Amino acid sequence: MTTNAKTDDVGLLQTGAVLHGGRGRELIVATGADRVRFLHGIVTGDVAGAPVGGGCRAALLTPKGHVVADLFVFARPEEMWLVTDAGQGDATAAALSRYAIMDDFAAARRQQFAQLAVLGPSAGRRLAEARLVSDEAGLPGPAPLCHASFGDLWLARVRELGVDGYWVAGAPETVAAARLALGAAAVPALSEAAAEAARVAALEGRWGAEITPDYFPMEVGLAGAIDYAKGCYLGQEPIVRLRDRGHINWRLVSLEVAGAIDPAPGDALESDVKPRAGKITSAARFPDGRAVALGMLHISVPVGGDVRIKHGDAAISARVRESVAAR
Repeated sequence: MTTNAKTDDVGLLQTGAVLHGGRGRELIVATGADRVRFLHGIVTGDVAGAPVGGGCRAALLTPKGHVVADLFVFARPEEMWLVTDAGQGDATAAALSRYAIMDDFAAARRQQFAQLAVLGPSAGRRLAEARLVSDEAGLPGPAPLCHASFGDLWLARVRELGVDGYWVAGAPETVAAARLALGAAAVPALSEAAAEAARVAALEGRWGAEITPDYFPMEVGLAGAIDYAKGCYLGQEPIVRLRDRGHINWRLVSLEVAGAIDPAPGDALESDVKPRAGKITSAARFPDGRAVALGMLHISVPVGGDVRIKHGDAAISARVRESVAAR
């Protein structure tokens, strides 16, 4: 059976379909009669408003409003599924459980879980061609985070690397078989280098790089995970104060990087507006040679402004391309 050929053609994200399996996400299964009420009262998203078969983005915060976990929440008939980045499942399940004192609620990472993504405008058609679904019209969507089971596979409508597509998940052996079926249908796998460049260009934060406990959710691109109309949740007061104050001090930005020297995470950012302007969090280079980066930048440096990246003894020129504050 054909395996997935690796490709650096990021253009397929806009014109066709590619397979991406590099994030290694983890699944937390939440159970108990109080699961919806408890989660709605502890995380930032509108959990109670998500119908079965739907979902929401959410964040778990510290009492001071900093991010503890970035969550994709999916409502199922008897459970809530919480998907996190790799390495965060056990810690997030433990953090949630600590707050469930008098609640009928339990959360645990599912050990046997694997996930990949099929992304691009042809993703649905290619899933049908690989016979992972019987009919493209029956796929979940079009609303983000709609989801459904197809035999032993679970599919969810998502947006990743700047385009729409689907997560394909299940037991590791089931997902491995799906990968082979997609390979036999000639769906190429985007190389990790190209996928990282696409992520950076799409201004998508990743846990441990951009999304860390050092920042508020709106500073790292998680403003859409906050439901300001709901009742109380952990960390609500500082988040509302920031909203009412009208601005944040830092925000995640994408940078166009000039020259042949690649910056590295942790490199300092400087500008004429603010000498100590921030730092690089991720850097990548497209196959065509274009260099891009993500950085936490002070709000005083505008989009379109020039910055300097201090990389050892070198100063790399860059321009601020986009900010999460403008989304």
